Amino acid sequence: MGSYDDNSYDQLEGSMTPPLSPCEPMLIDDDHRYHPSTSTDYIMERDSGSSLLLTSFKCHGEVTTEGTLSPHRNSYISSGVLHRLLNDEDPSSQLFRGRLSELFGYRFLTESSAVESTQKLFYMARQQLSQLERLTEEGSSWVTGGSVNAEALHLRQQVTDFLQFIKVFLHRYYNPPTIPDSNRHPYCHQVSQFPQSLLQELQGLLFHVGQLGGVQDSTISTAVSRQAVKSSSPAHNFFHVVLDIHWSAVEVLYVLQTKWPALPVQMDLSSFLPSEDTGDRDLLTQLLTALLWDLLSLATQTFNKVTLQESPRVSPFPCTCVRELWIMLIHLLDHRSQHMQSDSFWCSLYNILCLILQGSASDFCCKDPAGFCWWLLSHVAPLYQYDQYGQYTDKQQVKSNWLLVQDLIKNTLATKDQTRVDESRLRCQLKFCLSLSHLWEPNTQAVVMVWDYYHKRLNDLFQVPGLTLQGLASVSKTALLWYEKCKDRCNDHTQSRDQENSYQLFLRLLAVQLRHPVASGELQGWKQIKGRFYSKFHQRRMQELTAIGLSNFITLFLTLALVADVTDVAGKMLDLLDLLNHGLMDFQRRTIIWKGVFALMQVHEYRQVDMAHLADRMAKSFNRTCSEFSQKGLDPSLRHQLWALLSIYVESTQDLCENSPLLHLSQARLLAPGFSQLLPVCRENELCTVFNFIQTLLAKHRSLYKRALRQLEEGAQQLQSTNISVLQQQYRDIADALWTHIFPFVKKHSMTLTPPPTLADMAAGLTFLALDMPSPPDFTKQQQTFSNIFQYFGPEDSVCASICCRYLCHLIPNQSVMDQLSAERPAYQFGIVHAWFRCVMQTYGHDDQMQELTRLVLRLPEMEIMLHSQHVTVEPSDSPETVAVKFIKAVGRHFNSLQSLQEKTEFRDQVLVYFGNVLRYMGPYLKNSGPAEALRVGYHLVGCMVKHCTRILYVQSNPRSLLPSVIDRLVLPRAIYNPEKTLHPVVMGVIRDHLHLFIQGLSKLSYRRDPFVQKALRDVLQQYFHRFSVKSGAFSAGQPQANHPLLLALSETMSTSPSTDASQFRVHLLEVIRDMYMTLRSGSLPNRITETFSFNLELFRRTQTPGQIARDTPVLLATVLEYQLLCDMPAVRKQVSEMLQFMMESCQQCPEVTPRNVLLPILRDFLARHLRLHQSRTFRPFETLALLYKDLISDLIPVFTNAVQEVEQKRGVGADTQLRQAYTSLLNQLGQKGQEQLNVLNSEGQDEVV
Repeated sequence: MGSYDDNSYDQLEGSMTPPLSPCEPMLIDDDHRYHPSTSTDYIMERDSGSSLLLTSFKCHGEVTTEGTLSPHRNSYISSGVLHRLLNDEDPSSQLFRGRLSELFGYRFLTESSAVESTQKLFYMARQQLSQLERLTEEGSSWVTGGSVNAEALHLRQQVTDFLQFIKVFLHRYYNPPTIPDSNRHPYCHQVSQFPQSLLQELQGLLFHVGQLGGVQDSTISTAVSRQAVKSSSPAHNFFHVVLDIHWSAVEVLYVLQTKWPALPVQMDLSSFLPSEDTGDRDLLTQLLTALLWDLLSLATQTFNKVTLQESPRVSPFPCTCVRELWIMLIHLLDHRSQHMQSDSFWCSLYNILCLILQGSASDFCCKDPAGFCWWLLSHVAPLYQYDQYGQYTDKQQVKSNWLLVQDLIKNTLATKDQTRVDESRLRCQLKFCLSLSHLWEPNTQAVVMVWDYYHKRLNDLFQVPGLTLQGLASVSKTALLWYEKCKDRCNDHTQSRDQENSYQLFLRLLAVQLRHPVASGELQGWKQIKGRFYSKFHQRRMQELTAIGLSNFITLFLTLALVADVTDVAGKMLDLLDLLNHGLMDFQRRTIIWKGVFALMQVHEYRQVDMAHLADRMAKSFNRTCSEFSQKGLDPSLRHQLWALLSIYVESTQDLCENSPLLHLSQARLLAPGFSQLLPVCRENELCTVFNFIQTLLAKHRSLYKRALRQLEEGAQQLQSTNISVLQQQYRDIADALWTHIFPFVKKHSMTLTPPPTLADMAAGLTFLALDMPSPPDFTKQQQTFSNIFQYFGPEDSVCASICCRYLCHLIPNQSVMDQLSAERPAYQFGIVHAWFRCVMQTYGHDDQMQELTRLVLRLPEMEIMLHSQHVTVEPSDSPETVAVKFIKAVGRHFNSLQSLQEKTEFRDQVLVYFGNVLRYMGPYLKNSGPAEALRVGYHLVGCMVKHCTRILYVQSNPRSLLPSVIDRLVLPRAIYNPEKTLHPVVMGVIRDHLHLFIQGLSKLSYRRDPFVQKALRDVLQQYFHRFSVKSGAFSAGQPQANHPLLLALSETMSTSPSTDASQFRVHLLEVIRDMYMTLRSGSLPNRITETFSFNLELFRRTQTPGQIARDTPVLLATVLEYQLLCDMPAVRKQVSEMLQFMMESCQQCPEVTPRNVLLPILRDFLARHLRLHQSRTFRPFETLALLYKDLISDLIPVFTNAVQEVEQKRGVGADTQLRQAYTSLLNQLGQKGQEQLNVLNSEGQDEVV
């Protein structure tokens, strides 16, 4: 703290008699502490008796670096003190108007006390300051309590009250005498000496409080804390009264100099200035310079505590009052510069900071002068945005100090013996420079100075040692990301600043400097400096660029293209890239160049500049790479590298098209001929990448083209400043490229077995393209008509079913497509139904796309009429396979309902279109014997076709009917006739599960007259009758529990009311089985006879109506009796007995079905054939029948008797005892009729004996 000689006024202490009595007592206790008897509010007496608050530094606390904060409404600047000072207005027009004014608790004459009591008043001011300083040293407010805070506030108010009084007196009451000294009154002499006395006392007061930088750091920290501001602690009041005193000194000197510049006054301020900054300057300039040094010293205390990286988040202003003081100094110095030809604020600050940078200020302690200057400058420059009332005005540009910035740049980039500047330091200082660029007008010289540093170091990583890779210069993953980063940087989005390295910050600075002039149409600045950029690159320099250097080079030109003349920059960039030998270039650098050129195209799109020259260049490179990629025997590693390049091209082109609002900047040229070479050699994952791009382009192209058509229809001549005819030509160019380079592959690849699903999306997109943009009459390229494309991908069988299914799901919901098809192909619904049916057969398993297609097909009028007319109901939960089966049934019913031959012929042709070549659809599955589910679906559907539509599939007079081929391929394949080969188990399984459907279908044809049907049935029985076993079990109507196909085929006859056709076919089938597997030849048993009888028995067991078994009996009775007669195997005899029981019981129950007169001839024939050969054994089967059907055998008694007698007569030896015993045994079982016949035989025997 400074000192001042007060010995001459010692007698005033304690015993001084003031001019008048105090207006209120001063209450002083033993500790010499003051206790005010009124409110601590700072008031001044007026004539009216009212009171007003005096202005002073009112604190909001510490200053943050975020946002803006206006000063307190009662502070100096907010209350208009600065404005009144600069405009020579009364400092406080409403105060000190009375005759008396209260100062330090005493009353003084307002108009003369300042002259008469100058020394006394300043002495009392120093007393108050001493007491306030003592309170500050004793402790903080939360230790000493509220009374101390109130006392501290009162002491400060006493001083600021006095200072305000002095300023008001100078402005309002002081007038220097104009008469000679010899004629002056003694008071006039005092008045004439008052300015000098005032300055001496003011100097003493400044010495008493000392410099701002001399205040202890702990005191400042305590003074500006939130608690101190809230409680008005002694430290808070002391620090702010020092600010009050320094500012008041400035005000006093300013008033003296402006109102009376000729007054002979002196003041020694050398102790407040560094020895290096003294000179012949007026007192006010010296005082302002001293105050600036003082504020810089105060800021240094903060700067020395933090690192350079932390400094942007720390303010050089300890509190809002210090910032307010800076603002007032800025306005004051600039006002003096404008009206008094003195140094402006920037000039004054520049002179001081130059001394600091040079290290010439020996008393100024700063750890990093350059960093300190950057830091201070970045925080002081925004203060220009505050007006004379402290209000934030958000000016676009404020007064600048680029001269200082250029000196700082030189200082920062001066490497001396080092090869490069510290990266972290450079990043921080470039951020400071960037913040200044937003406030000030552009200055290309500063940018050029920084560029001179970076152009030599483009290959550097700009990495901070010891830190992570954050901010490391790297190539973006995509060209779009590269462009977006550059664009964000040019827009100076602050989110990414902390992640950028110093080179990226330089590019941000470059963009800020060039953006405003270019935006306003002023390219002069760019023209002046572009040579400084272009000239740094020549062939040797370009060849020296590493991958990182090349990336930095392209990033620079992308930045320039975004903010300068894009055409000029792009042309120069391509010229410089042409200096490189691309044939010898590694893939990393080729990748960077490709991405960079596409990023440059994004800039063209953003700037709406045609990119034809760039597109042609990239298309040529793409074509060469595709040619290399398509070579056979390519090394896998080389192929991987080439695909990386090609994927960049494809994805970047897609991004370019997606970002384009109109696709009118020559994007069509990127659809190069290389796609024709690329697509055929792509793998599945690679195809997906290309297809995704084409699909995106098709959707975008269609949307824009239709919008252009609407504009044309509405009569609009312009669309976003682009002529519609030009747009349409651009869209036509894109379409031509798609037809030429893409469509041929889509068409060919759709025929493969496993094409990707996106191929269908592309096919649909191309179909829409043909619909929206019909080819002109003279068009001779690859484009096809809409109708042809639909026919190929829809009804045609060559396209993969999954592609066809997905394709139709795109087209059927579109009404315009349906309308066009209806106009061009009236029978288009037949084709759609056919395509759907094929897809059902070839798309197995659960498939959502197939489900959707089924739902769409059911809505077709053709389908609705067919199902509705046959009363077929489709449930929402039905699978496509189930729907297909219902459709087949409906078709069969409809055909059977037709009457005329012509109607049946026409409908047969239509149905054959529906079904198509089903054998071709199943061909791959039959050849590969799977998948099992595919075979199951195919056999099921074809079996249903044969069952329900067999008369459609087969016409005896037509040798090209489908049914024979179906039987030959699916039911009786060639392999089954070869004993050395076996069918695959999967194929055999599906035949077993679905053979009954085919047999049921054959049953509806002329199986007794048609040779094909007869042969087919015999072949089926021959191959499969004994191949599958019979599963015994109970039978329930509609759900037979059997796994033998023949039993399933005859399931209808097992019901309670079988149809006549089914019953007749069963009889026929049993006849064939009898002839093939049950006939006894040469007395030997057929092979696997027990299995044959097992089948018959299972058939009888499952038959629920005896009438059906009764119909079967005439077919089997004789054969079964033969086994009863001739077979001695117990198992067979048991089966025969059971069969006889079924047949006889059924015939007895249903005599109307098979009456006895039908069975009797069979029995008579059996007797005639076997009695002569087998004698008495012949009667054994009849004994069994007698037990089962007595009446039937009883009717044969005369036949038996005649037969026995004929045998005996032929033998000529009389009665055959053994034969008659067997016959007698039979007659004994025939009841009364038998007994009667026995009596007759016995009587005849006695007569013969007699």
